[in-house]
Amino acid sequence: MLAAPVVAGPQDWGPWMRGGDFWEHRVERMAQQHKKLRDALKLTPDQDSAWKKLMGSEHPMARAKSGKPDDWAKLTTPERADKMLERMNEHQPLMAEHVVALKDLYAVLTPEQKKTFDDFHSGPRRGMRAKPGPRSLENAPAKS
Repeated sequence: MLAAPVVAGPQDWGPWMRGGDFWEHRVERMAQQHKKLRDALKLTPDQDSAWKKLMGSEHPMARAKSGKPDDWAKLTTPERADKMLERMNEHQPLMAEHVVALKDLYAVLTPEQKKTFDDFHSGPRRGMRAKPGPRSLENAPAKS
């Protein structure tokens, strides 16, 4: 008798991949990265308002209500594409706000802080599907 292959399903993905737990994990991870970056930048009180504006512009939970997976399964391909376009259009103003806040912070950083900021965001690709992620400062190249 032949055995059927076992395919991992959502229950096998671990708690962080099952919807809400994933976003909680992501928010927690972002907070850790923000703290690490803030500590590395050694911001002055004059730079604090720009930092707060940048942090306020990040919306990790601002994802559109996409409906249940079953709802998407009932849509035709063009209808799903329309939904994706709709979500993209909803997120575009949030991204524009974030870019403005990022540029405002960057403008008040010293050259050394800018280098730290750039190094923090230019690390090797890692994570699922080799998406870029923040490079930890411990792995940053030594300064010469």
